[in-house]
Formats: sequence, C-alpha cells, structure tokens
Amino acid sequence: MFKYSKTAGYLSIVAIALAVLPVIVAIIVIPGLPDSVPMNFAGDRWGSKFELLIPPVLALAFGLGIYLQTARKAADHARDSMTMAITTAERFMRNAVVTTAAIDIAFAWLLYSVMTGLAA
Repeated sequence: MFKYSKTAGYLSIVAIALAVLPVIVAIIVIPGLPDSVPMNFAGDRWGSKFELLIPPVLALAFGLGIYLQTARKAADHARDSMTMAITTAERFMRNAVVTTAAIDIAFAWLLYSVMTGLAA
C-alpha cells in the first residue's frame, strides 16, 4: 500500500496487526480455559471455549479481505487517476482499521468477561 501513499501504507500495517493480534491471543489463552464458558454477558448461555475463536477469525477475514480488496480497487483506479487510487486506498484502509478494531474490542470484552467470571 505504500506505493499509493504513506498514510495508506501505515493504515494497512495497523489493519493487518489488528487482524492478526486477536488470533495470537486466542491461540495463547483458549487452551487454558475450561471446556464450557459463559458466552453472553448475562451468563445464561454457556458454550464451548472454541466459540471464542469466532471473533478472531472474523477480524482476520475482514482485515485481510479489505486489504486484498483495497489492493485490487486501488490498482484499477491507478490506471485512470493516481489521486483516485490514493483516495481509495486510504479510505478502504481506514475502514479496515475501524472494522478490525471494533471486532477486537468486542473480543477483548468477551474474553475479559469469561476470564474474570463477570458473565457467570
């Protein structure tokens, strides 16, 4: 993404980091959890600890998906106008950062509530 602008490049690094970080956290934390954990904030639904993998997988899918879509769209626009390619790359990567950050926050809150017994 740096070929379009520094901003798009840095945003792409942040988006990829935000997409990969929860997967790493999940791989480290989930094996130590009990088989059944509370899966909502009221504590009235219990599920497998492996359901906690859903938000990290979504963050990874959305982050990488938006990154790949950005590369394709920016390349399409670069043929006509480099300004439009830069604008597209920056806009898409801002969206990737916001989307992955929102999923990461939801995952962090869910993981926190499971680990502290807040939802139980």
